[in-house]
Amino acid sequence: MIFSAMTRILIRTFAAGFYKVHAGLLLTLFVTLFINFFFTNVLNQTHLNQEQILLNNLKLVLTSVSNPVAMGVLFLIWLGYTLKSCQYVAAQLLLIQYQFLFYSTNAMSLRKQFQTWFVVQTVISIPILLLGIFAVGVGFSFDYYFIPLIIPFYLLILISGSAIFYTKLLNNLSEKTATSSIPELIKNLPKPLYSLFFYQIVYRFKLTYGITKVISTILIIGMYALFRDHPDDIRIAGISILAVIAAHSVLIYESNEFERSYLSFSRNFPLTRTVLYFQFAALYGLMILPEIILIFCINLPSIAAMVSVLGLGTALLFRTILYWQNQKMGVYLKTVFGLFILSALAVMFGGLLWLIVIYMVVSVVLFNRNYYKLTE
Repeated sequence: MIFSAMTRILIRTFAAGFYKVHAGLLLTLFVTLFINFFFTNVLNQTHLNQEQILLNNLKLVLTSVSNPVAMGVLFLIWLGYTLKSCQYVAAQLLLIQYQFLFYSTNAMSLRKQFQTWFVVQTVISIPILLLGIFAVGVGFSFDYYFIPLIIPFYLLILISGSAIFYTKLLNNLSEKTATSSIPELIKNLPKPLYSLFFYQIVYRFKLTYGITKVISTILIIGMYALFRDHPDDIRIAGISILAVIAAHSVLIYESNEFERSYLSFSRNFPLTRTVLYFQFAALYGLMILPEIILIFCINLPSIAAMVSVLGLGTALLFRTILYWQNQKMGVYLKTVFGLFILSALAVMFGGLLWLIVIYMVVSVVLFNRNYYKLTE
């Protein structure tokens, strides 16, 4: 298909940029989802015939096209992905280097603008489109028709809504005025040093925070729904909290960028490394507090406590890695994905307690050795 010059420019600028910036997040989310979507296996299939093996391998996708609740979870994931892409493109459009698009695209008719952005969003949405096409094909093959017929319309609504949003945003750029997005209610609240990033979340990362919490909730509930026959298995809780911390990796990275940009002066404060480390622990403990409460509601207190410490230790490790090696977001998220896979394997083979000790010790060492080094 031959696209117009403007469409090709927008694809290279925004679609390619989105994949580059969110490579790690996409790997974490979609590799896991693809593996389970295309091939869900059990340890011993010798007692199953070929048809039963096929049904077992496609168990997750068949549930998604036959169960309205599972469909709703899948639709929420796709909605979160779309909102994340809209947030990225909207933020890029407000940058000075892309202001020329206000004049270039507005020279086209509204219909042409919509068509152009529709193509761009379609390219950005390729991962969820592939999942949708596969789900529809499997659904029709196994005589499920209602939900597979809904999926294309839902994806069309997501892409069309995004295209309309981009079109309206570009046509109204000149009308934007600088206004504070911080609610009046929290302006007078106390602001200890460790809590300042929460105000940055309110100011700039509300959507990212909201999407992260939705994904975390889905991950925890989804894990226990898939393994509901073993609700007290600590490995399920351990992998769930690891997935939750991986989902928070973007916010953890942004907290480092916030400190580098706005809080570099704080290194001159008369605070010991021990106090500073516990302030970091307080920050990330509060950040994952909703997930910890949910885990305590689902698990035995002893299991929930151990898993909560694992989650905090993993978050601190992901944070202190950035002191040791100041990475670009794409490289950092790939590192996080690799650590997530290794950690999940360790939990599966009964190494949860060892993982807690190792992550806590390594995070303390990295913090003590690198906190006062210049991070240019």
